[in-house]
Amino acid sequence: MRNHDRFSSLVDRVSMRAGGLPEKAKKIREKAWTLAPTLSHNDEASHKDYRSLVGSFFMPRKLKLVQPFVEERIETLLADIDDKGGRCDFLDAFSVPLPVSVIGEYLGMRHLGDETLKIWSDAFADEVGFLTDDNRAIEIAQLTLDCQNAMVKLSDERRGGAGEDIITALANAKLPDGRELENEEILSILVQLLVAGNETTTSTLNFSLINLAQSPECLERLRQDPNLIGPFIEEILRIESPIQGQFRKAVGDQKLGGETIPDGALIHIRFGSANHDEAIWGDHPLNINLEKRQPKPHMAFGNGIHFCVGAALSRLELRHALQAIVNRYSEIRLQVPVDQLPLCTHFHQRRHDRLPLEFIN
Repeated sequence: MRNHDRFSSLVDRVSMRAGGLPEKAKKIREKAWTLAPTLSHNDEASHKDYRSLVGSFFMPRKLKLVQPFVEERIETLLADIDDKGGRCDFLDAFSVPLPVSVIGEYLGMRHLGDETLKIWSDAFADEVGFLTDDNRAIEIAQLTLDCQNAMVKLSDERRGGAGEDIITALANAKLPDGRELENEEILSILVQLLVAGNETTTSTLNFSLINLAQSPECLERLRQDPNLIGPFIEEILRIESPIQGQFRKAVGDQKLGGETIPDGALIHIRFGSANHDEAIWGDHPLNINLEKRQPKPHMAFGNGIHFCVGAALSRLELRHALQAIVNRYSEIRLQVPVDQLPLCTHFHQRRHDRLPLEFIN
């Protein structure tokens, strides 16, 4: 992850779909913009330039400004759960709408509707998951076009404006050479932030609640000592790894682990495996450790120049959400056995389709 000169992130994941795209999907995609390599698929010096355009939105000053919105949203969602007697599908009731609304607010797109943003985000995520059927591939192509058109329209409308959102910032940004961003560059950055801005947080919230439902003693520990919420979040991120890995392409023949990886070959760096490595985490890597600082940073947010730019925002949402939940409820119950909570079929992501819970005050 740190040697991008040897292992490039410039991988066209869309073209890797088995059997290629259906003709109908190709025709729809001809009307769309081809995204420029900006953040996650760019190892050049320009990566730093693009990242600097949005990096300030995830610094402490901006996070402090968004904190009241996060807290208000958490309270609203939990109140709705209480109004329904404490029984809910946690995805629909909380873990999806919280991060989608926050990233929508950040981007300046929330007025389009949280549900719309989630539908678009899921389309982009499923596209790089490789495991969609032809009907879904066609649907994804149309949703991609719809999202791009909406983003370009907003960018055009906000050019010359003075808003605090990311779309306004990108519409009025200039690169170090003085050039304004093309639509392909703006779309690339916005799409990546939209998807990354909700998927990891949603999955981590789900895995956190499953753990607390199965471990009442952990729920009580977090209630008694809020300082443990941070380490608990990091351990859930490490053990569950919502993003299981990323592709890299060998630049020239490369030696790794005593093996030769030929020039141009693809490898998939498994964050999930690294985060369970007994050589780093000890003999029981699947056990949550709140007693002492872990020996190494986990890989859930990546590493190197492509470390997740929004990691601090995700951690803020997770911390405030879990703090509110452990303070509010004395017990959390799974409404179905844990083995009846299947994970979605996806190459990179680890997430649930549903999570029926009951919250006891």
